[in-house]
Parts: sequence; structure tokens; C-alpha cells
Amino acid sequence: MARKDIICVMRLLGGKADVLRSFIKRCNEDYDLAPRMDMGLYLGDIQDHVITMTNNLIHFEKIISRSHSNYLAQLSIDSLNQGDRANDLLKRVTIIAALFMAGYLIFVLFGMNVRVPWQDIDNINAFLGIMGSFVLFALVCLLIARWLRLF
Repeated sequence: MARKDIICVMRLLGGKADVLRSFIKRCNEDYDLAPRMDMGLYLGDIQDHVITMTNNLIHFEKIISRSHSNYLAQLSIDSLNQGDRANDLLKRVTIIAALFMAGYLIFVLFGMNVRVPWQDIDNINAFLGIMGSFVLFALVCLLIARWLRLF
């Protein structure tokens, strides 16, 4: 909004210096209708102020333009950082899902209606062995993922 206001004021001041210059020229010449020399001096001061304001507005517009570019660059960097964090999170979720898929595969294989090894044994050693092998497999996968710096 500040940039818009500055450009609006610059447009308003755009032709004023030229109009004042021509009016000063008329005042300094010997015309019967134009005011005399004192008025020309005051108009010269006004023209200097208009030129100074125009130059200041141009300077401030450049500052705001650069600030706007820096702001857009910062937004772009923030967006890239957020995308990197989302990719890192998705990578971790994928690794965890792969571990659960391996466990699911083991449970599906032993949940089928076929003859299962250790089916006729009355103790839970076979179940504990299967669960232990799954936990060991998951730990080995986590260690490999940690070693490869994936997790």
C-alpha cells in the first residue's frame, strides 16, 4: 500500500516542476500581467521543494521495491524449508510403514489356513520365537536406516 501511495503522489507531482518552471520564466520577464521578481523567487523555492519531494519519492520507491523483493525471496526460502521438513516427515513415515508391512507379511503367512510349523506343540515358544524374529528384524531395519541416515 505504501508503494501504491508513493507512485500516486509521484504521478501527482510529475508535471508540477515543469509548470512552475514556465511560470517562473513568465514572472522573471517583463509582462504587465505577471507578478514581479519577488513572486519568481518564491516560486523557485516551491519548484526546488517539488523536485526534492520527487527525488525523495523515487528513493523511497526504490527502497520499498528492494524490500518487496527481499520479502518475496524470504517467502520462497520459507516455502522450500517447509517442503524439506514435509519430505523428511514423509520419509520417516515411509520407513515406519515398510517395517509394519514386513510384520504384516509375517502375520499373514502364519494366519493362513494351512499347516503351520509348531502347530501341535502346547507351549508358546514358537509364538515367542516368531514375535522375537519380527522384533529383531524391525530393530535391524531401524539400525540400517539410522546408519544410512534415513531416520
